[in-house]
Amino acid sequence: MAHPDVSIEAHIGKCCQALSDDLAERTPVYLDLRFWVIAREVRSGIRTDPRERKLVHHLERLAHQGRIFCPISATSFLELMKIGDDARRQATLEVIEELSLGVSLMPEPERTEDELEAVIHWSLAPNATALPRVWTRLAYTMGNFHVSDDRFPPETQLAIQKAFFDHVWQQPLAAVAGGLDRTEFDMTRDMAALADKLNEGNRVHQAEMTSFESVLSDELRGVAEVAEPILGQIIARLGNFGPDVERSEQNSQMAVNLVHAMLGGEHRSRLPTIHVHACLNALFRWDYRSKAMTGNDLFDFGHAAAALGYCDAFFTEAGVTRSIRHQGLRLDQLYRCVVTNDVDQVLNFLQSLN
Repeated sequence: MAHPDVSIEAHIGKCCQALSDDLAERTPVYLDLRFWVIAREVRSGIRTDPRERKLVHHLERLAHQGRIFCPISATSFLELMKIGDDARRQATLEVIEELSLGVSLMPEPERTEDELEAVIHWSLAPNATALPRVWTRLAYTMGNFHVSDDRFPPETQLAIQKAFFDHVWQQPLAAVAGGLDRTEFDMTRDMAALADKLNEGNRVHQAEMTSFESVLSDELRGVAEVAEPILGQIIARLGNFGPDVERSEQNSQMAVNLVHAMLGGEHRSRLPTIHVHACLNALFRWDYRSKAMTGNDLFDFGHAAAALGYCDAFFTEAGVTRSIRHQGLRLDQLYRCVVTNDVDQVLNFLQSLN
């Protein structure tokens, strides 16, 4: 109530910026579900391999010392909700809470918006530096939100919104997940259906594919078209044009061409969320065209898009590692992210942080 001049949007932005500031000196390490399961089963005594026990020991020690944090993403949360056994899901939630330091990446649409806006600012002031606004708390892993109730006067509603946001901001993920219907967040069938649709599209257009470069360009244009409305909103907001600014077909095509050019140019790593998706889809369409894509592959793409752009290391499956390191992409080098599925290599990286 003491700050009616601070909007709920500004309040949320301030919280996320403060979190980014707090994380600036810590090394982000992204674990896919395989490594979260290893951590859970080592802690429960199911896994006794000395290397895996040492791995989890280093993760715990470095997290407790504030040297690293292991953020999750919306993809992590959706995979977590696939776990049907309540005890295993709860145990996974507990290890996530501890090793993540309560931190999650924002969902892909919000990250894409932040990346595009950062590119615009960078083009105007190339030497400017800014922390990403993509970090949030675990309770908001599916996106920041706030409540609204018009029964209260505007100043009271604003105070309630900010107080409610702060309350949820501090909640553990287990408290939030425990109040949800798990089946509503189980995306297994949706992802499988999407994979089938992509497989059919790949089959229909397979004869048109002439090279990996052309397939990649097509995929980059596809994600540019997805990003175009977001770019339009950013330009309207930054230019104070208002929400009703005219969006002609010509202007939209110019925006698509602009994003496509950025994704294919030297600054493509500034748009990691859509760039990584496009690259991995292109790889499947060309190099792996004899293999049917599955729903789990799409989850893997989501993990890669989150990890490569924002984390210093990504511990994942063997197939994902091969795709990211593929000679036609070398995404690990582009994003300067250590990507491995090998436990010994994981240990080497963690020990190097001592």
